[in-house]
Amino acid sequence: MRIEHLSDHSDVISELANWYVSEWEPYYGDTGPGDARADLEARTNREALPVGFVAIEDDRVVATVALGLDVTTKLTPSIIGLLVGQNHRGRGIGTALIETCLDVARKFGHQRLYVSTSVLGSLLDRMGWQEMGETKFLNDEHGSVYVRDL
Repeated sequence: MRIEHLSDHSDVISELANWYVSEWEPYYGDTGPGDARADLEARTNREALPVGFVAIEDDRVVATVALGLDVTTKLTPSIIGLLVGQNHRGRGIGTALIETCLDVARKFGHQRLYVSTSVLGSLLDRMGWQEMGETKFLNDEHGSVYVRDL
């Protein structure tokens, strides 16, 4: 597996947008406030936030993530839009994408990195992140906000 900038793979934005709609329908679906394609297109930067990445395996995109502003918490830089394809979960791809975000945040000179989640708590705990509070997502689901000093 390799991790590359989303800007080098803009041809997969439509596919990723469909993944986002399917996974996060309350936000990206027809009645939600989000625009998956626009969000992904905005992440095609390389040297400024938001910056997006894709994980590629066998010449296919299997996951994506970005560094940018978390619309729920308003914290930046945050890991946003982390999504691993259903058939590729549980194999360390999410961990590799989080590590990439940590490295890029350091490169950009940031002192801290944030993430809000309702599903990644145990992974973030194992990776040394600290829980700093709770948040409520658009779908009324509750999650936790984590921080990692860089």
